[in-house]
Amino acid sequence: MSIADLNADAGRCWLDLGDPHRAGTAIDTGLGELDPRRSRTKAVFLTYRAEGALHHRDATAAAADARAAFDTALDSGAMRCIDLASALIRRLDHRTEQPMTELREYARQRLAG
Repeated sequence: MSIADLNADAGRCWLDLGDPHRAGTAIDTGLGELDPRRSRTKAVFLTYRAEGALHHRDATAAAADARAAFDTALDSGAMRCIDLASALIRRLDHRTEQPMTELREYARQRLAG
């Protein structure tokens, strides 16, 4: 396990403990340290960061990170990562902010084709 993994996993734990500020710092550090060849892991970390943005009620940042996670996951072909990013997008179905509706439409189009 790399230091990038440790930082991002710590960020996931901070999210679970209800401290999105510390989570964001740890996840950003993990993303910054991540080997660029590890695209599947990047998709997971971006999903975590999108969840953190939701805690901060930042729809624009959450949608951007969710989209980046979704694209990265699809490009990697890793079903676990695709499922994780898709599940996050499905959890946003009740959100009516423009970035969220655009994200859902983008994901539908990308899956269709």
